Amino acid sequence: MITYDTAPFLGRQLTLFKSQDALVFISLADDAYADFYSFYPDEQVTRAEIPELHYFERYAAGQFVDWSQLKTAYLKGTPFQRDVWQAMREMKLSETLTYSELAVRAQHPTAIRAVASAVGKNPLTIINPCHRILPKSGGIGKFRYGSVIKQAILALDQQMILAK
Repeated sequence: MITYDTAPFLGRQLTLFKSQDALVFISLADDAYADFYSFYPDEQVTRAEIPELHYFERYAAGQFVDWSQLKTAYLKGTPFQRDVWQAMREMKLSETLTYSELAVRAQHPTAIRAVASAVGKNPLTIINPCHRILPKSGGIGKFRYGSVIKQAILALDQQMILAK
């Protein structure tokens, strides 16, 4: 059984989904259930308190958060996707990467388009900082939850750097 809990976040809602003792999905969508079910159509969810929401509340308040303290798991994902997600998870807080740089870090240097696809399917947004993967051509690029929220999350990262 998957549990979920929500909290206000950047003028929207943040929804965490948890399986046993690990976070498995983070949604910033207006309809978090539809977002979750688009990834995991066969799972059942029930509402329950998720204490890890406190980390995201601190993050939204501009405080430093060590995401490595949170236990995470993947309900599914190919070995390739997991390589990409792990490479994102290992990024330093002050770091941004292009898709091609991330491809090298994930040890798939020629698979730039596939890396971009894996970034778009990242189930643990913020913790695996897909918002810090930027196009080589400049700008902030795409984000599943929109460019406005991506820019706001990038600003929160900058606050965390200062708070550290």
